Amino acid sequence: MTSALDLGWTLWAYDVVIEPKPGQDTAEFRTMEFTNWREREQAQNLCRVLAAAPGEPLLVWAGNGHAMKKRAEDWIPMGCHFPALSGIDPFVVDQTVTVDFGHGSRDWARELLDGLSDTLAAHDGTAGILCEQAPEWLADWPADAVIVSTDNTLS
Repeated sequence: MTSALDLGWTLWAYDVVIEPKPGQDTAEFRTMEFTNWREREQAQNLCRVLAAAPGEPLLVWAGNGHAMKKRAEDWIPMGCHFPALSGIDPFVVDQTVTVDFGHGSRDWARELLDGLSDTLAAHDGTAGILCEQAPEWLADWPADAVIVSTDNTLS
């Protein structure tokens, strides 16, 4: 955040403030209904930021697919709500495509990394790829570009 402020950027909070009431069952916060509500509220908060700073560029740093442009089964990410609410088609970069979340086989990721080994070696192990220029199976990824890296272990 200090680096962003040093660059003259304005930082805006867009997440939903969730304050459980005493005795409230917090299990509801883990439901898909709540998750989708939160995603829509975040998109609405970003629209408020746009209204508060018209004409200013907007960079949104979101993790774990929240900026994705397509729904994933019952989950409707913030990135699906934002264009409908704002009229803006954002350029979305997914940083998670090769991250190992520990959810099983990742043969596809190994094949992707192997196929890009020369490019990744030339860029210290990490590179960005426009989805339209990526291997065929990434062309329909719910983002405009992806970050591909050889360093994918969560710590």
